[in-house]
Amino acid sequence: MLSPVIPRPSAVLFDLFHTLVCVPSPASLGERSVSEILGVPSAEWLHHFYEADTQGRAVGRVVDAVEAMRLVAHSIDPTISQERIRHAVAIRQRCFELGLVEVEPLILDALDRLRAAGIRTALVSDAAADDVESWDRSPLAERLDAVVFSYQVGVCKPDARIYRLALGALGTSPTEALFVGDGGSNEHRGARDLGMQTVLVTRFTSHWPSGVLDARRPYADFELPDVPALVVALGL
Repeated sequence: MLSPVIPRPSAVLFDLFHTLVCVPSPASLGERSVSEILGVPSAEWLHHFYEADTQGRAVGRVVDAVEAMRLVAHSIDPTISQERIRHAVAIRQRCFELGLVEVEPLILDALDRLRAAGIRTALVSDAAADDVESWDRSPLAERLDAVVFSYQVGVCKPDARIYRLALGALGTSPTEALFVGDGGSNEHRGARDLGMQTVLVTRFTSHWPSGVLDARRPYADFELPDVPALVVALGL
């Protein structure tokens, strides 16, 4: 399938996880999953920690990694020991550290080519403090002109405010910008509602539940396998 030709924007806003970085699983490191370490059902832990974010990690209501894990773990089973909680935190932090620090060279090259072409870039990420503890060591940090993490600003995608903060930092209008992401958190809908064109990144569709891709496509103006393909589509 040929890449579409995308009009060159003045700025590109990127999602982080599953777009610019891939966080390895504990299993890939020879470790048990967080839910297995805690001894709780995986679906229930994922729901509280990520999907529903019942403790408000992503909007900064809790920023300490151990406390964030304890609150969720004890909401499921109050008897879980502090030792298991700390072990789960350590494994999870190692996975996120690897994802943020060992970014694929092709991703870095794509960002370098955007900058060389004079296109400004920003990050708009639904991220809790414990998700991005290694951000300062990421090679992405020096390649982006602005970074907006939800836990720092108190709002998540698709709230218009989080996009506006990034656009304001870049000094550009929505109609001059592209938003690029995998489509989680209804991020494309939020970006399009502001007037941005949107790019759906599909590299991890094989990991998505049935029906997710079809649900995300209506809010995407373009569909590409990954960020390096964006550079090609822009003719850079």
